[in-house]
Amino acid sequence: MSTNYKRFYTKAGAMPAGISEGYPVPGPQTADADRIATSAFFTTDWAQAQATPYDFIVIGTGPTAVAFIDRVLARNPQARILVLERGGYWLPVHYQMLPAAFQATSSPCTTYPWTRSTAMATTGSKFFQAGYIPVLGGRSTYWSAWCPAPEPDLMRDWPQALVDVTRKPGFWDSARAFLHVTTADRIDDTVYGSLQRQLDTNLRENFKRFVPSAEGAFPAPMAVGHSEWQGVKFYKYSTVGALLGLQQRQQALADHGHGQELALVDQCIVQRLLHDGQGTVTALYTSRGPLSVGNVRIVLAMGTIPPATLLMNSFGDQLPNIGKRYTGHFMSHVIARVKRSAFKDLAALELGAQYLHGKDEQGLQYHVQVSAFASSDPAGDAATIAYEAPDAAAVASMAQLTGSEDYVVFVCATLGEVGENNPDNWIRPNGGPDPTTNITVQLQAGPREQHLWDVLDEATYQTIAALASRGSGATPEIEYWIEGGAPEQGFWQTRRPGKQQIRLPIIVHEASSLWIGEDPATSVVGLDYRPHGVRNVYVTGGGLFPTSGSWNPTLTMCGLAQDLAERLS
Repeated sequence: MSTNYKRFYTKAGAMPAGISEGYPVPGPQTADADRIATSAFFTTDWAQAQATPYDFIVIGTGPTAVAFIDRVLARNPQARILVLERGGYWLPVHYQMLPAAFQATSSPCTTYPWTRSTAMATTGSKFFQAGYIPVLGGRSTYWSAWCPAPEPDLMRDWPQALVDVTRKPGFWDSARAFLHVTTADRIDDTVYGSLQRQLDTNLRENFKRFVPSAEGAFPAPMAVGHSEWQGVKFYKYSTVGALLGLQQRQQALADHGHGQELALVDQCIVQRLLHDGQGTVTALYTSRGPLSVGNVRIVLAMGTIPPATLLMNSFGDQLPNIGKRYTGHFMSHVIARVKRSAFKDLAALELGAQYLHGKDEQGLQYHVQVSAFASSDPAGDAATIAYEAPDAAAVASMAQLTGSEDYVVFVCATLGEVGENNPDNWIRPNGGPDPTTNITVQLQAGPREQHLWDVLDEATYQTIAALASRGSGATPEIEYWIEGGAPEQGFWQTRRPGKQQIRLPIIVHEASSLWIGEDPATSVVGLDYRPHGVRNVYVTGGGLFPTSGSWNPTLTMCGLAQDLAERLS
């Protein structure tokens, strides 16, 4: 029997000593995803992790963590890296890439490691902050994957030195390559085809005329490519495969003396950073026990709010500005349709995706994400639509597509930025006993945000008209989806829906909790990505953003994580 063939059917070390392939007694009869993944990928010997000298400890397994690790190991395969993940193994890929039945998991177990203030929960827009998914890969297993690159003028109040980082040759290209970013007009897989091209033309020719507040429009850039699978046009990116691929590559290099193993430890919650009072972290206090740091550099890649919580609990008054800024994006959601006859030569099933951005008179930013659906057989096309929808959170429902066989349906998610200067928006410790959740958050839309919300709602309707209008011809009749008592009870009408229907009480793309700046008096993190006065801790993610803008943040976050890796390696 060949070695490979035998390895396919057996797993060394999976059975107790003395029992081998069913002799002299049957071996274990159970298996689960955690056990399989642990056997293949994860370090289970905590004592060994405690005793091993590392160069870096990376906390988190989302996009910025993997962007950092990928760049460090590309420059130095001998770098010794320990990765700590608070959750376990759940999905191998983005859930859209799985069989259609996995659409039932579109609302995964989400954690909210904070308490909303009474004002946030009960007054105004009654916002809730989008939560976290505590598994390998985090929210990258469910994200929308839109990846625009902001121009420097959209980085309001960012330090010039940081803006200049994004202007370095190759900065955006490197981040796009890591995330496999592909613009919707380059997918061209028959599902993205004629409709996509006509939407490109209509929006390019019409947006300045139809949307006075708009500043740019283009085919949606999305993380949906695959660098290794030939012929695959749409494959939504998540960090799980990338991280485990790095682990396997490093193992192969280590086996031949050309690199170091990448150590992954799951089910490990970092609760505090223990330090010497002079800014040097000496140990991590975790749910698995303490971990001595030594000369390790620690990289916080845990999102936006969890690293703020960790630093608050660890350094207290030494970092007094943490949480004094709390920004993000609020959202409206409009669904409309126009007759297929507004377009030429459409196939039975076609999708499209467009992106438009603009500002109000105050300079606050918004952007419109448009997903377009044309299906002459909604029931038969359901699996393909679920697989290739630009945004899994903004898909035309079966109720909306049924009866729209002769229409193109537009699903628009429009995001506006929360300004950074509202003193009523903050993150603060509340004295609770659990150091991973003992904070209170408060974010509300002030008068400036309310004005922006009006502007972006109008811009959404104008964008739909621009997409549906060909050349200088008349705009076709537009109908809007009105929710009924239940989703399947909705209906179409030509009158626009009310604000209460389209405005969602959710904050996404949270940012600014650990904003970066040169002056310790007016920022939290320095230009070298270290919290001011802290020597061996580095921060990644949206918490660094001084202002959130309106653009989807992941491409920028990954580019900055790659820059951090360049500096440290």
